[in-house]
Amino acid sequence: MTQGQIGTTIGIYLAFGLQSAGIAIGWQYTTYFLKHDLGVTSFLVMTAIFATPPLVMMIAMGFWGAVSDHFRTRKPFLLLGFVGWGSMYLFSSLVRTSAEFFVVSLVGTIFASAALPTGQALITSGTEARGERLGLLLAARSAGWFAGALSSGLLYDVIGMFVLFRISAMLCFGALVAGVILVDDIPPAPSLRSRPAHLFDILRRPGMTVLVLAVTLSTLGVSSITSIMAIIISDELGGPTSFVGFANAGATALAALITGYVGRITDRQGPARVLVTGFLSYVLFSVAFALVTDPLTAVILYSLPLYPLVATAASAFAALVSQEEERGRAMGLVNGAQNGGNAIGPIVGGWFADNVFLSAHPVVWLTMGFNLLALLLSLSLIGTVKRIRAQKGAVDLAPAHMIDEGVSEQIST
Repeated sequence: MTQGQIGTTIGIYLAFGLQSAGIAIGWQYTTYFLKHDLGVTSFLVMTAIFATPPLVMMIAMGFWGAVSDHFRTRKPFLLLGFVGWGSMYLFSSLVRTSAEFFVVSLVGTIFASAALPTGQALITSGTEARGERLGLLLAARSAGWFAGALSSGLLYDVIGMFVLFRISAMLCFGALVAGVILVDDIPPAPSLRSRPAHLFDILRRPGMTVLVLAVTLSTLGVSSITSIMAIIISDELGGPTSFVGFANAGATALAALITGYVGRITDRQGPARVLVTGFLSYVLFSVAFALVTDPLTAVILYSLPLYPLVATAASAFAALVSQEEERGRAMGLVNGAQNGGNAIGPIVGGWFADNVFLSAHPVVWLTMGFNLLALLLSLSLIGTVKRIRAQKGAVDLAPAHMIDEGVSEQIST
């Protein structure tokens, strides 16, 4: 790795750490803020507004990833994403109605969606240790999330959400400055293909459709409960608002410690096995959380660092089946699946809380059901990873004159 690549890697980790701190501050109290500051009373309305950013990201991340692939450049779109995040939080600090908050979230997220797929494409360029790189990126994001979640948990009752939004904006603009100064653009490697791969071409790669569906289902289940976690801990279990910050900070602090290791395990054991383990962990968590009756135990359970397993493994699988010149689109598909679940989950959870359970806590049974479905789907990916690695191993051992477009096409299809 050259000195420039080392500086770029460090710059990406720093930028996403700052950005994630800003997001954590602005995210964890969204439904609580809508209920107590903007006067929204319906769970369904609260969760529908909460779902707006991931709904936009589901489409926009794939778009920005494809655009960065087309123009063979990453950095401009990375910086555009940081501008989007900072602007969204700055204008959120000025809203006075839920309708204004909805519009700001909608417009801001369109541009904010450019950051993650281009950052992931940059970090996996020119390396075979893709799982480790993605794991360390998630560790950096988790460290930022820890700082943001803990600080907003301690300060929410002191300075309020409007001031916290301004702090979020400052951190996201700090990520922009880090990106401008430290990150160099790394154009994707030249393609061996006669034509560029489109999103549907990547979806037809072995296991990609199953991966996208499983990730969507799992994220749907998880977000159905995380979107109303502040209400569960504070309003239904009787805990102070600071407990919400402690829960998110605990999960991200532990994730920051283990995610690099998770990335190395993913590279050695294959992303499918780690993915299966992640879905199973969510099923077990859901059962335990459904039985909780006190806020402290809820905080402890919610602090378990489960999301690095699914997030790292899903991105590593997409990196495994894609080439560098199409990596932005592959990452856009995975991020789109995650955000599709994040968009649908809060709405589903809010509807069940309003019309079936008549409270928020029992929604965790939905988390269990959707992750059980994801677990069953993902079992087939174990064999898929073995076949892909065997094919790539055969190509690595072949004479140089045999590594042509036909061999490359065989691996990808």
